Amino acid sequence: MASDLLPSLLTGAFALGGGLGGVLLTGWITRRNETRRLAAEDSRRWLVDRRHAYAAYLTLAQAMLREIDSIAVFLSYDGAEEISEEDESIIRDGLTEYYRRWDDELQPALLEVQLMATPGVSDLADRMSGALMEITPVIEMRDSFTDYYPGWFQARDMFEVLRNTMRAELGLPASGVRSFPVTDESWPWLPDRPSRESYIQVHPKRIPEAVEGPGITPPSPEAHKDRQKNEGSRNKPARRSGTRKRGSSRSRG
Repeated sequence: MASDLLPSLLTGAFALGGGLGGVLLTGWITRRNETRRLAAEDSRRWLVDRRHAYAAYLTLAQAMLREIDSIAVFLSYDGAEEISEEDESIIRDGLTEYYRRWDDELQPALLEVQLMATPGVSDLADRMSGALMEITPVIEMRDSFTDYYPGWFQARDMFEVLRNTMRAELGLPASGVRSFPVTDESWPWLPDRPSRESYIQVHPKRIPEAVEGPGITPPSPEAHKDRQKNEGSRNKPARRSGTRKRGSSRSRG
């Protein structure tokens, strides 16, 4: 009789062991999947935080490049002209605000980047911060604009290197955005789109009809053109003189 119960006991034991093993295996798989899910979510959050920090730093650095350029245009172009009192005041106040922004805004943004970035990006971000300060002594000494703008372009190139390195770290291809100086005369227009000339519309000039009557001869087209020319010269405002047109680094090269 004992021999008859043995198969049943063995079957029950194997069934119990199999059920217990299945429960343990299912629990292990569930825990592993949950661990992977949490790791993926952490990775996504880390990527999002890093992207926000990088974007904020690049935006601020680009704004400061524009800001220092807007100050430098008040320098004497080649050093031959004296800086007026009004321009001197603009330069002085502009540099004060620029230094404040470098200390109070750029440096905290740099620290946030360095907390999340790889050593390569961290080093480039620090170099970008230094470049923005390195181009100020020329303005501080009131040197010429021609002495200033090569350093501005060098800082702009550093910005491009930093941006592409950040994009690579975020898993993106290098940026195709072109910076100054631009050598292609057609830029920024797309070469495969209609040109500016294609939008020009030709409107024929209308000649007023003359009042006909006894002894009245309608004016000829040539006479009408001469009259328009004379009226235009009388109505043309006097040309203003003494206004000096300024440029910027983005128009030099």
